[in-house]
Amino acid sequence: MERQHYQFGVNLDSLAEAFQGSEEVLGQMLALFVTQAPQRQAEMSAALDKDSPETARRALHSLVNIAGAIRAYGLAELAKVVGECLKNGEVDRAKDLARELADEAERVLRQVEAMRKALEVGPSVLWKSRLST
Repeated sequence: MERQHYQFGVNLDSLAEAFQGSEEVLGQMLALFVTQAPQRQAEMSAALDKDSPETARRALHSLVNIAGAIRAYGLAELAKVVGECLKNGEVDRAKDLARELADEAERVLRQVEAMRKALEVGPSVLWKSRLST
């Protein structure tokens, strides 16, 4: 499987297009991500350690959905690639990419926490902010 390049972190422009004017819903989505992303990450890691690719793929599928919902496209795409590796029996490659996935999940979690703090101040603060990488 060829290595691809992804846009890492949250795409704030795409997020604004989808949620500007619906910041309460965005706040709920961000809170959901903070709760579920680490859980899915842990489920995937545990499943990989136990050589249970189907369980790992289910956790990855959920991670793809919640990452896409908050416009964390790089995280979603990496999760898809790890899932495809598992589907194709490339377990060692999946484990290697899972480390990169964990790093990206941490980056997105930091950005999400910053966005949640900005939303507490007000929507205009969020939409004018720049997310660190």
